[in-house]
Amino acid sequence: MHPTSAPPIRSSRPRLGFLLGAGLVSAIAACGGGDGDSPGTTPPPDQAALRTACPALAGTKVESRLLGLPSGDATLTSAQLMAAGSAAGLPEYCQVQGAIAARSAGADPIRFQINLPLSWNEKALMAGGGGFNGSLVTGLDPLRDAPAGQPLPLAQGYATFGTDSGHDAAAYVATDPARFALNDEMFANFAHESYKKVKDVAHEVFLRFYQRAPRKQYFFGGSEGGREGLTMAQRYPQDFDGIVSVVPVIQWTGLFNGFLAFTQPQFQGGTLDTAKIKLVADAVNDACDALDGIADGVVSDYLGCQARFDLQALRCPDGGDAGDTCLSDAQLATLKAAYGPVRMPFPLANGITAYPGRMFGGEIQPGGEGIGRWISTGQVPTVPTPAATDARGVIYGSSYARYVIARDPAFDVRGYDPLAYADRIRQVSEWMDSTNPDLSAFFKRGGKLIIRENTGDFAQSPAAGIQYYESVVARMGQSDTDKFLRLYVSPASSHGGRAASRTTGQEVPTTHDTLDTLDRWADAGTAPADALVQVRRDTAAPYKVLASRPMCRYPAFPRYGGGDPLSADSYRCSSLGAR
Repeated sequence: MHPTSAPPIRSSRPRLGFLLGAGLVSAIAACGGGDGDSPGTTPPPDQAALRTACPALAGTKVESRLLGLPSGDATLTSAQLMAAGSAAGLPEYCQVQGAIAARSAGADPIRFQINLPLSWNEKALMAGGGGFNGSLVTGLDPLRDAPAGQPLPLAQGYATFGTDSGHDAAAYVATDPARFALNDEMFANFAHESYKKVKDVAHEVFLRFYQRAPRKQYFFGGSEGGREGLTMAQRYPQDFDGIVSVVPVIQWTGLFNGFLAFTQPQFQGGTLDTAKIKLVADAVNDACDALDGIADGVVSDYLGCQARFDLQALRCPDGGDAGDTCLSDAQLATLKAAYGPVRMPFPLANGITAYPGRMFGGEIQPGGEGIGRWISTGQVPTVPTPAATDARGVIYGSSYARYVIARDPAFDVRGYDPLAYADRIRQVSEWMDSTNPDLSAFFKRGGKLIIRENTGDFAQSPAAGIQYYESVVARMGQSDTDKFLRLYVSPASSHGGRAASRTTGQEVPTTHDTLDTLDRWADAGTAPADALVQVRRDTAAPYKVLASRPMCRYPAFPRYGGGDPLSADSYRCSSLGAR
């Protein structure tokens, strides 16, 4: 079994001379650095010393005893000084790559990258992964939903780092992304252990390089990376001062059973082609667009629409497929499984018994997002191995069933029945699901958490984030929850964050600098406003703001009150029922 909480990190560590050699210690000391035993009590090394320290990190190890979980040793395989002035506006920094050795036969190492700016703001940021992971998160990419032109965290002075979560999926990610789960160690690393281990390695590297620990350590992730962020708050509450969790896959096990629930009807005529998807999207827009005070092709009153629209109204008269103007019973079965809820025949971790449905209003979105990417491409899925052209939810559900649950690559998902695998599903839920509402340890250590849900998300249900938030309130009380947790909802935004008017095709504002919002809260004590301004900027310098809209704190939505519809000042955050 794998631990549900980490043992305390040992405070002892090797002296700097043993780790890097006496010559480097002398160089750092000459520039004002400490001896490594009391980081932060003396001035940090200057840039000349850091330039010398960077290549000396290559080939050194971080011993497993310095990590908070049972682990192999970590080796820093390379350390290169990278010049400033790249196209991404990166500063001069030391790029460190390495790997944590596996503990069992057949397991991949945990690869990681750590980026150490020479001009450091004394803060660190871990970037989360996506999907089933399996590729290295470098910490050099833009954060989710960052406005165009926003400087990368490294350019802002953050030390950044990421990991592949302990497996390399390059050879099989297109159709078998969960193949690694046949190895118990690799699955445990994916579930939660690798993020803790890499964070501890990064912490040790900071101590060696900067001669001090970061003043603040943050985690920022979306989708799978959002699950990882919540996992850190729940399992390792002492490790991060602030976490941003965007469209998090909170109920991982319920979601993947839901993938299978909407896959199975597609073998019996339930596929949805472009015309059928357009039918649904237009019907939703007709019913719900104006609920927010303006007919602009954007469903902002996401809770009001849930009560307003009924898929059954689109049923063909006899239940058969009568063309593009209605839905057959099999097609309705696919959509009802996607819009949920999907009920489990037994409780999952933390008593969860159902996965909530998706919301109406994001059926067709920029970049191909929506039903056609995640639910059905119009083709009957292939078995046992799906085709790369199948919907992502079909591929993910198949891989989950075959490699995580049945542990048989030849398993046929048409016969999947969760009751036949109840023990295994419960075990996986304990490892993977980030549904524990008890965040008291994270709260008591002063942690801050921002969750963002997108109501046009068809990869996972935004209602899962809402349910989780409400479970935290029920467990900890509204007063304490307000002191450390915010849930914001971006109407109509897809899983990737973008949204566009259903009637005009014009993209709407969906980006916000959430890292800055978190940092102001966690470091300066400035709590986020109930309405954060989302913007749409020009994609070229000087990145002019073309439109803005508020992103409201749950349960409010942006209601138009008159004025310029491209200005956030023309909207107010309104609760359901406030007309």
